[in-house]
Amino acid sequence: MDTDLTAPAHAASLTLPDLIDLFELACSDDPRNRVSTWIGRPQPLPEDRLFGGLLLAQSLMAAGRTADPEQRVVSLQADFVAGVPTGGELRWEVERVSEAPSLCTRRSRLVDDSGNELFGAVSRWARIREDQPSYSSARPVEAPDPEGLPDLADRFADDERVPPWWRMARPVHLRHVVEPPYLAPTGEGDRRTTFLRATGPLPEDHVLRAALVAYVTDMSVLEPAFVALRAARHAPGARILSLTHALTFHAQPDLGAWHQFDCRVESVANGRAHGVGELFDPSGRHVATAAQVGLLKVVR
Repeated sequence: MDTDLTAPAHAASLTLPDLIDLFELACSDDPRNRVSTWIGRPQPLPEDRLFGGLLLAQSLMAAGRTADPEQRVVSLQADFVAGVPTGGELRWEVERVSEAPSLCTRRSRLVDDSGNELFGAVSRWARIREDQPSYSSARPVEAPDPEGLPDLADRFADDERVPPWWRMARPVHLRHVVEPPYLAPTGEGDRRTTFLRATGPLPEDHVLRAALVAYVTDMSVLEPAFVALRAARHAPGARILSLTHALTFHAQPDLGAWHQFDCRVESVANGRAHGVGELFDPSGRHVATAAQVGLLKVVR
């Protein structure tokens, strides 16, 4: 994808077809090898380092292409080891850690030209057991209809105090119930709700749909930390850097429809924050849980 980074933020928007294209990786050898190599492409925004959600998504895509087509992703545990530049191709190594008809394990590693690991993730893939009962204690919080809420581009498109990545039009609608704490503290508490939906229909590809969930859940899990600390996320010098990201898939989400993402920060200590997000489909079914630890720098 070619993007003119000198153009206004709204002109540098990433479309859903662009994003789906970025998710697709090329295998440079035999995907049946114990360790296979996959090549991906970066997205140009944000400019300082690659967005972590793309790494989560591509790690799942590469792993999922080596799993049994009847298996679905059930979990992902990822570590952000080093910042990844936005230029150049992305080289993934996928190891078949374990193999069974009902459950397999894959390890995805993003490596640089010297073989150093920049990002690593372990994912588990399993056959769906519809003969087994389901239960979840999680319930979505009461929230307004997302159709009446503004996207980030509607709130901040022309406000240059907000970095371009956070005010551009996106391939997934990101609609906060309460204005996010980008420029000033907003509200109280340690919880925030966001509605998510792709801007168009999605392919019937369970790996890609899971990858999209991984991509978008890296955007707002730790945001409530700024609410709890009464701070502005985009004050000069403020920052969040993801350290770990874990996803548990309780069902197969389809972000072609509105999903509610209820996030809370559970701890902030020594410059690190731990947050949890629960994802619910339009019927209120609990479809995924995200947990993240990140470095947090607050400027007052």
